Amino acid sequence: MSNNNSTNTSQLEFGGFKVPAGCRRIFITAELEPSNGDPRIQPTGFPDIGPVLYPDPNPDREKNNGLICLIESEASMANRLEEVCFADKYTGTLKPALNGLPYIKLTDTGLQDGQLITTSTIDGHRFASEYIMNALGRPDRSSSKLTFNSFDPKFKTEQSVSADDNKSGKSGKTTKKKAESSKPEFVAFVRDYLGMAGTDKCPAANVPNIFVVAMEHDPLSLIHGFQISVKKKLTFVGLRSPRALTASIVGLNCERVTVPGIRFDPIGTGDAGQAIFQKQRVAAGTIEARFSIDVGLLSSLRLDTPQNGEPGKHQKARFELLLAIALWKVALFLDLLRIELSLRTECKLRLKKGAPKYTADGSMSQAGDFPYKEIAAIGLAESKEESAGKKKPGFIAMAGLRQDCAPLVLKFEKSKGDEESDSNDQGEAENKESVSD
Repeated sequence: MSNNNSTNTSQLEFGGFKVPAGCRRIFITAELEPSNGDPRIQPTGFPDIGPVLYPDPNPDREKNNGLICLIESEASMANRLEEVCFADKYTGTLKPALNGLPYIKLTDTGLQDGQLITTSTIDGHRFASEYIMNALGRPDRSSSKLTFNSFDPKFKTEQSVSADDNKSGKSGKTTKKKAESSKPEFVAFVRDYLGMAGTDKCPAANVPNIFVVAMEHDPLSLIHGFQISVKKKLTFVGLRSPRALTASIVGLNCERVTVPGIRFDPIGTGDAGQAIFQKQRVAAGTIEARFSIDVGLLSSLRLDTPQNGEPGKHQKARFELLLAIALWKVALFLDLLRIELSLRTECKLRLKKGAPKYTADGSMSQAGDFPYKEIAAIGLAESKEESAGKKKPGFIAMAGLRQDCAPLVLKFEKSKGDEESDSNDQGEAENKESVSD
């Protein structure tokens, strides 16, 4: 997954935070406490497992006689770190600070004002989602302005079938297959971009181009990872990227606390009547939020198309944009914890006194207070600090991304199951009408 033409990670300055040259990883930690003063907190729980507690393996930790509890898992924290980017988490629209950042939006018509179906920012598999891969609208890469092959499913099918009928006088399954294969699906655009002749084979030298596709259409997917697998359409297993930003919240020196609960039905509408149950809680000596940014991974990704054997002209700027986004996400999350963040009904946490800390390895390793307030206040779409009386473009503008991808609107393609369901619903409606008549 590495790229031989990876960028040498030169120092990045962002909101007063300096990333040392050659840095491979940044660790950020913040100590938290229950905001209501009650030491009992509700950790994350899993079906048939409950809370995750395990012995502390660190022999050097003081008072190493307790358990570590997973209060918030890596997967859950990924969701929370994605949410800090949203102006509206139900539609996946991004905050003004991210204006101009590409993402993909599906509507029922393929038009901006159509009914929203989903977006790559809120879909569980981001731009690799089957909904998005199967969506209609193939970008024209040869155009300076992003355009799409016009597509009306009915018109396309009728035209294809009509042309075949005129030539051969035949109709049926063969012409229908030809019509369906001509659909400009986004997954076909991805295959073309990678130079794939089929669905499961990709030239080895072209595999890193999947990161260029992600960067130009959904850069946030490179922060939290993706894996593309579209049944019968794109099954090559190498098209994936791990998380570059990993986070969790853990409790140290924990003790189990069993809290009783009761469900009482005063009017007798339920079968249980009165049920007594147990709730699992923990009391932690220390609670830590932990964040790890894999700078080495981000610097190894091919983010712009190479030219004459050299990295693309936007490679460095795009790497810096992804690194800045990762730092910005952590800063916004910590900023939410200044007063209180409710993870669950009985798990409300806030920052404990004392600034969050960071360590960054590199040729000149650094450590100190993480300036989350300053970073959280920065807009990635805005101009950077003034230099010699001139304002520099913001991180997003410098990355050379196409503004017509912010968002890129595609048309939602119904699956056969959806079409059959709609057909059945329509049939039932017609039956009802005929009965009422």
